[in-house]
Amino acid sequence: MSRSVKLLPLALAISAVTLAPAAQAQQLEEVIVTAQKRAESLQDVPISVSAIGGKQIQDAGIPDLTALADYVPNLHIATASVNTNIYMRGVGSGNNQAFEQSVGMYIDGVYMGRGRQYRAGFLDIERVEVLRGPQGTLFGKNTVAGAVNITTASPDVGGETTGEIMASFEENGGQNYQGFISGGLSETLAARLAFNYRETDGYLDNAQFNIPEGGKTDEGVRLTLAWEPSDSFSANLKLSHFEGERIGSNSSTQQYLAPSQRAIDVPNNYRPGQFAFTAYQITDMFYPNFGEIAARDFTSFKDNNYGQSKADGIGISFKPDSSEDSVTNAALALDWDLENHTLTSITAYTGYEYEDDVDVDWLPLQFIARYDDQKFDQFSQELRLASDGGGMFDYVVGAYYEQSELEFYRRVTFDTNFDGFFPLWAARANGLPDAAAPLMPQNLVTVLTQGAYNANQVSRNHDFGLDSESYALFAQGTFNLSDSLRLTLGLRYTEESKDVVSSQRLGDSINGLDGKGSGYSPFLGIVQSTSFNTYNYDYVDGRTTDALTPSANLQWDVNGDSMVYVSFSQGFKSGGFSAADDGEPAGFTVGQLAPTSFVATTPNADFEFDDETVDALEIGGKHELLDGALRINWAAFYTEYDDLQTSIFKGVGFGVKNAASSEVQGIEVESLWQVTNDLRLGLSFAYLDATYGSFADGPCTAIQLDFDPACGTPAGTTSNDLTGAKTLYASDHSGSFMFDYNRPMGNNEFFLGGELNWRAEFFSNGDNDEKDKVPAYEKMNLRVGIRGDNWEFMAYGRNIFDEAALAQSFDTPVLAGTHTQFLEEGRVLGARIKYSF
Repeated sequence: MSRSVKLLPLALAISAVTLAPAAQAQQLEEVIVTAQKRAESLQDVPISVSAIGGKQIQDAGIPDLTALADYVPNLHIATASVNTNIYMRGVGSGNNQAFEQSVGMYIDGVYMGRGRQYRAGFLDIERVEVLRGPQGTLFGKNTVAGAVNITTASPDVGGETTGEIMASFEENGGQNYQGFISGGLSETLAARLAFNYRETDGYLDNAQFNIPEGGKTDEGVRLTLAWEPSDSFSANLKLSHFEGERIGSNSSTQQYLAPSQRAIDVPNNYRPGQFAFTAYQITDMFYPNFGEIAARDFTSFKDNNYGQSKADGIGISFKPDSSEDSVTNAALALDWDLENHTLTSITAYTGYEYEDDVDVDWLPLQFIARYDDQKFDQFSQELRLASDGGGMFDYVVGAYYEQSELEFYRRVTFDTNFDGFFPLWAARANGLPDAAAPLMPQNLVTVLTQGAYNANQVSRNHDFGLDSESYALFAQGTFNLSDSLRLTLGLRYTEESKDVVSSQRLGDSINGLDGKGSGYSPFLGIVQSTSFNTYNYDYVDGRTTDALTPSANLQWDVNGDSMVYVSFSQGFKSGGFSAADDGEPAGFTVGQLAPTSFVATTPNADFEFDDETVDALEIGGKHELLDGALRINWAAFYTEYDDLQTSIFKGVGFGVKNAASSEVQGIEVESLWQVTNDLRLGLSFAYLDATYGSFADGPCTAIQLDFDPACGTPAGTTSNDLTGAKTLYASDHSGSFMFDYNRPMGNNEFFLGGELNWRAEFFSNGDNDEKDKVPAYEKMNLRVGIRGDNWEFMAYGRNIFDEAALAQSFDTPVLAGTHTQFLEEGRVLGARIKYSF
């Protein structure tokens, strides 16, 4: 059935309510945002902003920012096992844990410094503002593509006690409980306590163990205290804590390179050499249907670190494929109303800890596992003075300080015995019965070293510590040149320093996988260096940077219902040091032999990467028509990025490179129409042309590297000219259509609503391999229900046509020519009940 036929009932339903006898439409309600560090109407803010209210987030069942991205033009958030990729207008940060963000996230005015913090579920949200384009003046560094500004709900001092409790039940074992209670503790003090608990069994079927895959449990709590002892002073304290756990992952090797194609695509078994050849051969022999089964929609086929038998427990790394997150946020906002001014102080701490154990070969074999244990702590202080507004000159001035510490330990382990498959495969490959397996070499490294070395598992252990400190001064002023013309100028100065310690130790199952033992065979280093470009090293380095980021904006109020603006802005994303754990040291070629005793102290050029800078020009308009019943906002933009930070997959891990430049241009349109008192329609659309302006030495594909491991240069990651190619996550068009229909039914109200979200194809891997191009997709959500004064019942469906959409596609580690994908959620049907008081 074609998608147009599938959507016909929806189109007919909307037409029916639209053509019903029309009443005089109400005006759209005013939307208040803080995109310019002061409360303003959305229609008065000369920035491309999407504002999504907490009620819309709740009604649509949007659990987190990853799901919200479907509703926002030119925003893409893809969650993988370890990294979270956040892209705006085709610009973001790749798979390197030391990258700063290109799209900064702010919760109640507090900057969240790492992409991992995007994963916490929504909890008692008042609104989310998505600001597109550089926001370097008021929001600061690491907003070169935009900013996500989240405001959570606060209690009403002096108000009545209110509360809400909500429970949802859905497919895949899904349960969600959330609610809040808010009220006054005294005439000047109020509190609000909110909570959320969500669990699901996962939406993929693991064909190897016949279990659901990717199950999650998330829980969070937030306490907010608001104190207003006088008319001129207020304090708001927010304390939040979130816990999350994932079992398995939403990933599958859907493009397994068939044996007949290997001799054509990767005849040389690039870099990992015999490891790739052996993994392919064992998979073919013991799981001959792997490629066909793993390619099915919503199906995975992997051992999750258990090896041949789940009943025997894990055989590699520390845990099965899983993740545990813990996030804590604390923010104290103080506001003093001075004469014609407001002084604001925001003091905050944010931090998290997580452990990830990932089956990174994505095969039904015990082969490669990656374990990450990361901790992040950040303290920040902002002081801001803002004029009251409405005068000839309005302004905001401020200062910002931030200090953070990032620490993590990573172990990547290779099982050269393949949990007993290797000797069994060796026997069969030599025409011998299975009983001869004990007489065969027991692991691959024994063969590679001609019997001199026989470790069943080898590892690399990486410790990384990064201390960062930054200061900023900023000012933005608006000259009200006339009743209809305003000129806004802004400037921010930022200074930042970073110190890094990065060390690595090789280990094995003979003397200790942690690499802390003694007496290691020299062949451990030889195997690791020649097969995986991995070495012992101790690196210590530091860097400082500073930047001026100006902005200018001219706004003209055409009339009381329409305005247009033109703006120019600059921004920067700070450079740093790569957190990759593979890569040759300075003076080495790719895969150059090194014994275990060798410890490098000088990194190669990939270790440090430069600041990324941006110049952006934007023209836009915001209009209200039909006596305020129709709202149309649009923006056209042209942006140039220099020294674009890119993540490069190098066979097993990721390196870093600054692309010379990129050019981004496009247009965004958002509209909302209150057709009648009962019916509201919305349409958002974005066109995007995001390409590398100059990237002659882009990363090579796995097939290119197989034919030439150096890919034309000693660095081994260049000579793939991507000049003019699309940047990552840059769909040339995306959009969202929504409708909400509400009709009185006696003393109650019937409601029907839904969204259609679509996105064109895009690349999700840095080498722009056509095999990693993610196809276009459309997802439809529907909900229907009835509500009374203090209760609501709703039935709903997400992705009701069960679209098998991909979030990301990339080279499978070691297995050159094979590609793995992360899959988005399929169809989910559920029901929700809500009670409020």
